[in-house]
Amino acid sequence: MQIKEMIDTARHFEDGSLAGKFTDEEKAAVLYIELNSALAVLFSKTAKKMEGTELLASYCDVLCAFCRVGNHQKWTYLMLLSDEETDRMRHKWTSHSFAKLFMILQQQLNKSFFERQSEPFLHAWHILIKFGLVELGYTPTQIEEKYFEKFGNLSS
Repeated sequence: MQIKEMIDTARHFEDGSLAGKFTDEEKAAVLYIELNSALAVLFSKTAKKMEGTELLASYCDVLCAFCRVGNHQKWTYLMLLSDEETDRMRHKWTSHSFAKLFMILQQQLNKSFFERQSEPFLHAWHILIKFGLVELGYTPTQIEEKYFEKFGNLSS
């Protein structure tokens, strides 16, 4: 997956976020809130058994929000994935409970924010990537195409 390009795009994407109106410390909190909000929307769509481009667009919203937090926290180098790592994720087992998966993501993100640690953030990132590839069944190409369609591609 073109993670680096996705991160760069998120760095330059301006979506009217409230984060620009706060101090640096408050900006981190707002970016985490926006990420949690995007996750909630995604998981409510999966609970309603939505499919297709609307669900993929929602997944890409979460990816962009993750990238924005990673950019702010200067953890983007941790988010990079090789093709081999992505391929390994594609062959992992399927979760039986999206609700539990959502709660684990929330827990890891909150731990990352409150303890200012990159490890839980990275764990949540890997869970999200695996969720898109395995549970939602998207290919890296489908994800990238929708992401860059929605947020632009700075490398083109």
